[in-house]
Amino acid sequence: MSAANAAPGQGPRAISIDIRSVNKRYPAAANSAGVVALDDVSLDVKSGEVVVIIGPSGSGKSTLLRTINALEKIDSGTIVVNGDVVTDKATNLPVLRSKVGMVFQHFNLFAHKTAIENVVLPQVAVKGRPRAEAEENARRFLGKVGMLERANNYPSQLSGGQQQRVAIARALALNPQVMLFDEATSALDPETVGGVLDLMCELASEGMTMVVVTHEMHFAREVADRVVFMDAGAIVEIGSPAQVFRNAQNERTRKFLSLVG
Repeated sequence: MSAANAAPGQGPRAISIDIRSVNKRYPAAANSAGVVALDDVSLDVKSGEVVVIIGPSGSGKSTLLRTINALEKIDSGTIVVNGDVVTDKATNLPVLRSKVGMVFQHFNLFAHKTAIENVVLPQVAVKGRPRAEAEENARRFLGKVGMLERANNYPSQLSGGQQQRVAIARALALNPQVMLFDEATSALDPETVGGVLDLMCELASEGMTMVVVTHEMHFAREVADRVVFMDAGAIVEIGSPAQVFRNAQNERTRKFLSLVG
């Protein structure tokens, strides 16, 4: 059964992320109209659904992902995450971001803090948890991602794959309702990509709502409930993995998939 579909008799899943008519333009140098990053983008993500966004570099994938927790401001449109209107100036963004975990391409760990400290600090600063509780929670999630034995290591003592696992533990320790992955494996060497993808698969199987930007087509085929293809800031095609990979309707989609395999 698809993660996005409820069991018989339970009805459809609620919409977790609702993106409506979002536009964003990056300013450019004088005498330039700027760059259209997002062009009238609308997308909904159901609770427990895994949506994978694919497309060429510069197509707006990462920009769209970053608008979901207001790391990128939009020019127009609305974004609602589990009832919180991201685009409302009255929304408490630190609280929102504690509910929306994000894993970046380049880990973003504190270099001068150990692995466990990297997981503890956001819990104390954002959630206001007592340190003892935060440390217990950190150990639990470091164990979940297979990094408990490295809890006292600094990022410089960890491989890229290990650092990314710590980054995932840090996000999970805040008990997010949604997880966003922005090219989480693209900075890793081939030997460590598989372990991080396996961890993401495990999260998906546990029912975590996930939006994933990736170039890993195998992950998109096997794990996604829906695949979104973006180009030039717009959603060009959206459907199940079978629909997009085997029977793409748009020529741009077919051309892209023929190049990436």
